[in-house]
Amino acid sequence: MRLSLHSPFGALCKAICLSALVYVISGPAFAPWRPDVVDEPMSRYHDAVNEVFADQRPTLALVTEPLRLSPHFARQHVAAMLRK
Repeated sequence: MRLSLHSPFGALCKAICLSALVYVISGPAFAPWRPDVVDEPMSRYHDAVNEVFADQRPTLALVTEPLRLSPHFARQHVAAMLRK
């Protein structure tokens, strides 16, 4: 794997591959082979990534709920402007 970055897409792919590699290595199956100094941070990283992907619905709702309600708010704003 070359380290030079010729395109943003290439950089994104390399970052995703490295993140996936660190995630796999930080899994509990590799805990016996890791030194104690590295084991706890990597275990916390693995747990944090699992928590982010397991708790996907509330995070996604924070983005989609305002988008879903935006026509209603826009309608209220226009109605208030017409009343004035």
